Amino acid sequence: MFFFKHYFSFIFLVLILSFFSCKNLKNEDNDYTKEIEVIRFEKLFFEYDFDSISSLKKKFPYLFPKQFSTNDWMSIYKDTLRRDIFNKSNQVFKNFNPYKIEISKNIKEIQQEFGDFYIPKIITINNGIDYNYNIVKSDSLLLVSTDCYLGDNIHYKSIPNYISMKMNVDYFVKDITESFLLDFIKYPVDRRFISKIIYHGKLIYSMNKITDFNLEQIIGISQENLNWLTENEDEIWEYFVKNNLIFSTDISLDKRFIHDAPYSKFGLSIDFESSPMVGKWIGYNIVKSYQKNKVLSLKI
Repeated sequence: MFFFKHYFSFIFLVLILSFFSCKNLKNEDNDYTKEIEVIRFEKLFFEYDFDSISSLKKKFPYLFPKQFSTNDWMSIYKDTLRRDIFNKSNQVFKNFNPYKIEISKNIKEIQQEFGDFYIPKIITINNGIDYNYNIVKSDSLLLVSTDCYLGDNIHYKSIPNYISMKMNVDYFVKDITESFLLDFIKYPVDRRFISKIIYHGKLIYSMNKITDFNLEQIIGISQENLNWLTENEDEIWEYFVKNNLIFSTDISLDKRFIHDAPYSKFGLSIDFESSPMVGKWIGYNIVKSYQKNKVLSLKI
């Protein structure tokens, strides 16, 4: 596991670097109905005759960093736990066609709202259930780890519930779609709290408009959390205003009200009852209200 986490961190770096060399990529045609290309690398790896691993290395050199030896790959190939995880991911994603159709549909919706863009090749892998790298994207490649979406088919031991609740197939297409939107909705240079929550509001609003996912799924919270947010929106605003948080540049506000967590951190007795990521919810309502009054496109 130690080896694989370091390996995947390296892959992440490689793809980030490749991002800067692929900026001018364009689709060669505008056929939005064209089927996206998906390669099931985890199937090729674990179902392959390992004696022929050199063929895989030639075909996918970017997934086989040279500093890792054949013995390293052999240890993963033979590891019983990794094989068990693969078998479960293969069972969950046995028929990948419905996911391809939904991803293609969402890509078309994004293109209609934001314009044409190069559709990267999607490669599914098993990364050892490292949820911090469930998706790694450059302009030309998107790596998605199917073993991070197994839900009840596997026990995500030691992973907090607020994270593991999103590690199921219901979030698979959602996370991929969101990764495409991030190319168009840029994180603000402005460090003020209001700018950050509006950024997240734009992302949530766009996802809500162009996809069929429900709001709690888009934000990454439970229905109970959503109910709490709806019931306490005025109180949240009052707290933000009274404590001069709206235009604050205090970076600790990110962890308290934006980042994923079990709950938000007001420093009050209600904390343990509160929904996480209340800042995203407030940002979404700001954008929704603005769009309702201005009737603009999503390019805000």
